[in-house]
Amino acid sequence: MANLYHEGDEVHLVHVIPRLQLAATYGAPPVDFLPFQDPAAYEQLIKTAEDFIAKRALTHVGNITPQPVVHIVKYEIDTDSIGNVVCKKAEELEAAVTVLARHSKSKLQEFFLGSVSNFCVHHCKRPVLVHSG
Repeated sequence: MANLYHEGDEVHLVHVIPRLQLAATYGAPPVDFLPFQDPAAYEQLIKTAEDFIAKRALTHVGNITPQPVVHIVKYEIDTDSIGNVVCKKAEELEAAVTVLARHSKSKLQEFFLGSVSNFCVHHCKRPVLVHSG
């Protein structure tokens, strides 16, 4: 982080989840898909997810100012790959660099499931750095 971040830089934490995975990940129904959604419940769900991501990521980025902006990006299953969503968000934010954490997968898992970091390295228009720590 010391080589990437300069005081005052804006840091965005992006977490991409399939909309229907909200229930499994955060223990709440995907309220934005319910016919009679409660806007307050939806906002609380998003706030809970943002707080979770911020706390989890802040242990890795340290104490920076200003605080990182958290984006919870939902996408439809089968219509977009997570890597494509990350690349689009990086482009939208005009990111100086997109930093991704590499997850350890076997060659067989990567063959069937794909690799978000590999996709981003080869398809993002913005620079990509893969952290393997």
